[in-house]
Amino acid sequence: MLIHAKKLLTPAGWQQNQCVAVRGGVVEAIYPGDAGDLESDILAPGLFDIHCHGGEGFHSLHPDRARLEKYLLRLAECGVTDLLVSLSACSSAEGYRRALDFAREAMGRQAKGELPGAAIQGVHLEGPFLNPRRCGAMNPDAMPAPSPEAYERLFGGYDDIVKLVTLAPEREGARELTAHLLKKNIRVQAGHTDATCEQAEAAFGWGVESLCHTFNAARPIHHRDPGVVNAALLNDGAYCEAICDFKHLHPNTVKMIYKLKGPGRMAMISDSGTVTGLPDGEYEIDGYKYHVVDGTNRVNGGETLSCGACYLDGGVRNLVSAGIPAADALRIASRTPAERMRRADIGAARPGALAHLAAFDEALRPVFSLIGDKVYGRK
Repeated sequence: MLIHAKKLLTPAGWQQNQCVAVRGGVVEAIYPGDAGDLESDILAPGLFDIHCHGGEGFHSLHPDRARLEKYLLRLAECGVTDLLVSLSACSSAEGYRRALDFAREAMGRQAKGELPGAAIQGVHLEGPFLNPRRCGAMNPDAMPAPSPEAYERLFGGYDDIVKLVTLAPEREGARELTAHLLKKNIRVQAGHTDATCEQAEAAFGWGVESLCHTFNAARPIHHRDPGVVNAALLNDGAYCEAICDFKHLHPNTVKMIYKLKGPGRMAMISDSGTVTGLPDGEYEIDGYKYHVVDGTNRVNGGETLSCGACYLDGGVRNLVSAGIPAADALRIASRTPAERMRRADIGAARPGALAHLAAFDEALRPVFSLIGDKVYGRK
């Protein structure tokens, strides 16, 4: 397969009129040219969502094959080629294991070519070892104290699919759990946390590498109490997740994260949920009632945001509308999350990388995605 791109985003920046040759699901070569089997105005690495709970009626804690397939196909249509399935805090070990078994089964089906759409690269546990004081839209009663023993009791036997764990580093036992996870090559980030600046700085020193949806569900910045957000923004090595729907963060707050972290340490996430991608209205899904206004679901009487209002392609366009260069916006949503997860084989348009690519028109609206040897596009 040969893809012609009027503009190709490579690790070295934009290249004009390039042809990308793909064989066996891998980028074989890139060279100048003006025609291909597929044509695109802009071709970039596929977007990689490392923090998403679902969408289009699907939620990761409620296994449903048909809804999952619809969701994964929709992501592929939006230029999202890869994802981590995120599990929020759950009140029962049985609930976690049911969701983890479902995710493992889905990954196995994809490996056999039986499940189309965006490629599931593993699971992100957004909890349960969080701070109930910063529970966000989650149940504060489902947040036990962190420890290696508690982790193994809940998640033992899933080391093959768990890739990222969010925890509150200020809680007793968090350091021991972080060390336990790092030995398993599981990445760790701070989130839903009331950590002080000093506690956060210490956590970054002992292995915590990033901050979950920066500013949201975290101790706020105060000029005499700068907190975890300040520590993450000023730590050169720390990644900062950012929900870029312009509902969870003001555009100027997003621009501040960008200016302080740069495109190499700012990682766009959708934090999507059941009703992301659905029109405004009221829904009852799996026994839960959702009220979507302006693309966003709110809980707790409308006081708490829940679910990102758009997928990553919408976030890319939002960043560009705020004055962030398109190359950086695309990197923030693709290469940087891949690097965060130590996936050098995806997230870059270069020979030898997996052919996970996304094509956009000049307005950065998705046109098609290539995932291995399969092409997905809007109908």
